[in-house]
Amino acid sequence: MENPPVLGFDLVSQAFKQDPLPTFARMRQAGPVIRARMAVFGSVWLATTHEAVTDLLSDHHRFVMSPSAAGNRWMGALLRWLPRTFRPATTNMLLRDEPDHRRLRHLVDRAFRVRSIDALRPRLEALADEAADGLAEQASRTPDGVDLLAHFARPFPLAVICELLGLPPEDRAKFTRWAAGFTTASSLPGIVRAFRGLGKTMSYLRDEIARQTRHPRDGLLAALIEAEMEGDRLTEDELLAMVFLLLVAGHETTLNQITGSVLVLIDHPEQRRELTADWRLADSAVPELFRYLSFAQISKPRFARQDVTFRDQSIRRGQMIFACLGSANSDPAVFGNPERLDLRRHPNPHVAFGDGIHFCLGAALARTEVEIALRCLFTRFPTLELAVPRSRVRFSRYPGTHGLVSLPVRLVSSEAWLRPRARSYRCAASQLATTASSSSPMA
Repeated sequence: MENPPVLGFDLVSQAFKQDPLPTFARMRQAGPVIRARMAVFGSVWLATTHEAVTDLLSDHHRFVMSPSAAGNRWMGALLRWLPRTFRPATTNMLLRDEPDHRRLRHLVDRAFRVRSIDALRPRLEALADEAADGLAEQASRTPDGVDLLAHFARPFPLAVICELLGLPPEDRAKFTRWAAGFTTASSLPGIVRAFRGLGKTMSYLRDEIARQTRHPRDGLLAALIEAEMEGDRLTEDELLAMVFLLLVAGHETTLNQITGSVLVLIDHPEQRRELTADWRLADSAVPELFRYLSFAQISKPRFARQDVTFRDQSIRRGQMIFACLGSANSDPAVFGNPERLDLRRHPNPHVAFGDGIHFCLGAALARTEVEIALRCLFTRFPTLELAVPRSRVRFSRYPGTHGLVSLPVRLVSSEAWLRPRARSYRCAASQLATTASSSSPMA
């Protein structure tokens, strides 16, 4: 079979980010599995339909996460070139294959699976309200508009994951600076700054692991240090990789989903009014917002373990194939009127959290955080609106994601949610910390 032509799709421009659905439709029309050119990676395979994406993500026998396991020497050499300080970030559980992945996931599950997210809800609500206090305070100093991403969407999930891990609250400002750099870098100067932030984060986490090994705090980090399964434990590098994954992935996706969901609801005032009139609708509304926004548009690469035929395409051993999650989430073969936001959509088999053995560990926590964040924002600030014309709202050029650079908004507080209400939550300040080590925030 002849190799298919290599197609070019614009996946980084503002035109695409503002409305990716026409591009996704063209990708699906080209076939369920196509050859496409991607920045940095060059010519790669892309799964475009919902069926092809779920098949790819569930097939961990023919498609693996490790380039070395698939004989891809170039990618393996690239990872080995990284300084040792950074390597744990490239060897976390998401990038492991069986049986390593199963071992690591079971060890993490052993630390997490005792209590449910419901036990954490009061503290999550308190943290959201504290972040809303900070947003309101910043808005009082900048009446022309405040950046919701910087002053609510980032601090709220970052506070959650820091408390879950048992990291000192006074260190959150450091993580905010570092994480903002290495998760959004898209230029050479930005990449240089990102590497500095990544190095500082890794150094801090190594020191914190050493401190908590000697003097454990309440939280998941201490639980992970003690986690055992048939006498097995996480090595220092595995522990570092796991904590880094939880810290970064545990807030970056959520902050972008919160910010994007607010914009989507501003863009759809009727659906916004319907949701805020009856928050019981959140059970179906939140999954629909994940589907509609599709923050993670493209998965991490898989590598063909051997020469395979997949969806009538011949893929050679070691070649990269990506799942286009955004295209799968807008596939009309699965979703009726996928271009329409339907907060009552059911069923909703979206793949925003992936599929298969690498299904997002933090899916349950992310869904709950987004629901709590939206309820808090639109209850406290019922007339929340954009502070700039819609045409000036900009998306990040970071490839493979659908995140905003910022979201300038104006606030008007509801009389029912004045700041003294937040103080009623402060008595629960230790609740999350004391339950974190025996909680199950991850799916």
